[in-house]
Amino acid sequence: MSTQAFVDSEELPVRPGNDRGGVDGADQALVEAAQAGSAEAFGELARRYHSNVYGIVYRMCGADEAADLTQEIFLRALRALRKFQFQGDASFRTWLYRIAVNACINELRRRKRRSDVEGPSLDDDIETDDGWVSRSVPDETRSPHVLAERAEVQRAVQGIVALLTPKHRAALTLVDLQQLDYEEAAVALECPLGTLKSRLARARKQFAEKWTQYQDGTLVLEDVGGRTVVDDETGRAR
Repeated sequence: MSTQAFVDSEELPVRPGNDRGGVDGADQALVEAAQAGSAEAFGELARRYHSNVYGIVYRMCGADEAADLTQEIFLRALRALRKFQFQGDASFRTWLYRIAVNACINELRRRKRRSDVEGPSLDDDIETDDGWVSRSVPDETRSPHVLAERAEVQRAVQGIVALLTPKHRAALTLVDLQQLDYEEAAVALECPLGTLKSRLARARKQFAEKWTQYQDGTLVLEDVGGRTVVDDETGRAR
């Protein structure tokens, strides 16, 4: 099974629309106007990229805090916008995605630190001889978007993505979901092109292996939340 399941499993509103690997003329005009103080220009930039940034956050961190973290990313971008400069093929999109990925990685690290300090949540599922059992009655008041996530394939894909390291999640998300080319993804992740290709190849391989195990019934997924990741070197869950 290829990572096409990763791309197809959610109907996230992804809009690659801009020129790939170069500066978008409309973006440049909006950025320059926003840097000059135009709130309307920045609002238009936010509208252009909100769904894509949300898609990155959703894939890397899950649905629970995706809306809040997406808003925080745009606030960070607004605060840092005056320092942004178009240089060569550097694009606003790449710069914004870098902020998004870094914010997601920081969020995942924060969750891990909190989990290490607090231990397992009383709401977490527990493992028994018969499999995983929920401790509590599911909350039926969730939003339609979260309810839709309960579909089996969607849940499985998100659970498998949560087994990857943050850097591998980021590579898979930017290239296979957001459809950035390798060069632009490498710039967004601030890594050499060879490193990006290596991470992506390993992420795709791990995803395909885990998907096969899930389909065979040999992989039981935990709740989506990234509590377990795959080690960069060994490829084993930890």
